[in-house]
Amino acid sequence: MAHELLHGYALATLESARASGELERVAGEVEAFAAALTSSEPLRRALSDAAVAQNARRAIAADLLHGRASEAGASLVDFALRAVRAGELAVAVADLVVAADAAREGVAEQPIHGRSALRSRIRGYTERVLEELGSLDEVDTVEEQLFSFARIVEANAELRRELSEPSAAVAGRVALLADLLSSQVLPATLRIVSFVIAVGPVRNLVGTYEWLVDLIAEERGRRVAQVRAAVVLSEEERSSLARVLSTLVHRDVEVRMIEDPDVIGGILVSVGDLLIDGTVRLRLERLREAVAQWA
Repeated sequence: MAHELLHGYALATLESARASGELERVAGEVEAFAAALTSSEPLRRALSDAAVAQNARRAIAADLLHGRASEAGASLVDFALRAVRAGELAVAVADLVVAADAAREGVAEQPIHGRSALRSRIRGYTERVLEELGSLDEVDTVEEQLFSFARIVEANAELRRELSEPSAAVAGRVALLADLLSSQVLPATLRIVSFVIAVGPVRNLVGTYEWLVDLIAEERGRRVAQVRAAVVLSEEERSSLARVLSTLVHRDVEVRMIEDPDVIGGILVSVGDLLIDGTVRLRLERLREAVAQWA
């Protein structure tokens, strides 16, 4: 799925280039690099040789593009070198040229299918959007806003249906998101949320947004703990819980609260594959099972 990862990254890069009036320049730089790769055997051999360390290949490309390409153009080439196998570079760069031409012509992306392909493209797109932010604080804000929006979608069945309805026009669903969120979240958050809708049919919308929250946290060397409780924990309780969970997963943990009256009492904690059920509901269910056995 490396090519889908690169494609998502390219879509975000070209989208930003269009918005800044730099699309023609960036597209031309991609074409020029593709032409150089085709015409120069030494360059092609150096960048496509799996025996050459990735960092060395990236350094060669960076030296070649220094002073000749924009930040966006150089980033596209560098990401291609990071995302795909050395032997597949020529094909990947050719795909970038196709994507650039499509962006120039305003050709809409066709939805893709398959969970792995979808998530790879979303991941590449998100990585570029986050790279364009000015500070780590903004990255944290995007993470928080994605988590909050996932909770809104989870709690609102009608909204979830409207956003997930495959027969509804993508443009209409994206416009709905803009109406809901444009004055409430960072532009980067709106871009990511909207891309999830536009990229293809996503069966589990809430799960996809939660996956993005985890993805961003992991990029920052952290894990996210979703804590469901009938009553929101205090800051002191959250800090104490985060310390305990950190010792279990050997990473810094962020505690994200989900107020859920169905929990009844206690808490339900999930950190990746780790699930800790300390709820009254669980104890009641076990009691019912025991009573049923004796009945």
